[in-house]
Order: sequence, then structure tokens, then C-alpha cells
Amino acid sequence: MSAEMNELYGRPRAAAQPDAGIDPDSVLVTIVGDEVGEPVATASLRQLGADVELKRMYVVPEARGRGLASELLAQLEARATAFGATRLVLHAGERQRAAVDFYRSRGYAPIPLLAPYRGVPESLCFARALAGR
Repeated sequence: MSAEMNELYGRPRAAAQPDAGIDPDSVLVTIVGDEVGEPVATASLRQLGADVELKRMYVVPEARGRGLASELLAQLEARATAFGATRLVLHAGERQRAAVDFYRSRGYAPIPLLAPYRGVPESLCFARALAGR
């Protein structure tokens, strides 16, 4: 994922990501999707203040278009609800058009930038109220 984002944003291959310093203690769960024992999708949830944030959602290019992202998002939304979250928030970049379109099509709406992303160029943040809350 980092290599793909670095290419998309024209950064050096080994450039640090804005969220590279995530406190491991804030991570609530990480899900890895696999096909025939090979990891092809992943995403995590982390506690971010009063919110639960979707982090590092990624599907390898050769596995895209099979509904894995939708399945992964549904699982993570259910997990966030189980953790007591009333909404799920996320960060994406302006150049990640496919990701932005994906999240918008699933009911995620723009919100003001979350604290960790203020000052990070081309940042966008989104949120969606979780069902049953």
C-alpha cells in the first residue's frame, strides 16, 4: 500500500506516511483477507479519541473488483459497533479517487479534518453513522 500511495502522490519510494507513528495500543482489530492462503486485503480499526477510525484499508490490485473491499468494510463496521462506536471515521487523500468514490457510495460523508491529518496536504476525512446506534 505504501508503495502505491508514494507513486500516486509522487513521493520517494521510501517516504514516511503521515500515520506511520500509529500507537499500537490504539489498534482495536486488524483483519486480513486471504485467497488460497495468500493475503490479498487488509484493514484495521483504531481508537481515535471518542471515534473509531478505519485505517490502512487495502486490496492488492490483482484481487480488486471481487467485492473484497465491501466485505471487509462490512466486517469492520460490525466490529466498530461491537466496540461501542456510534460512527466510523476515515482519512483518504484527494488523489485516491477510487477510494473516495467507494466510501461515498457506502454512505460516508465529508467531515472536517481529524486532528492527525490537519496540515497534511490533500487530506480528506469522512464519517458514517453506524446502524443500531
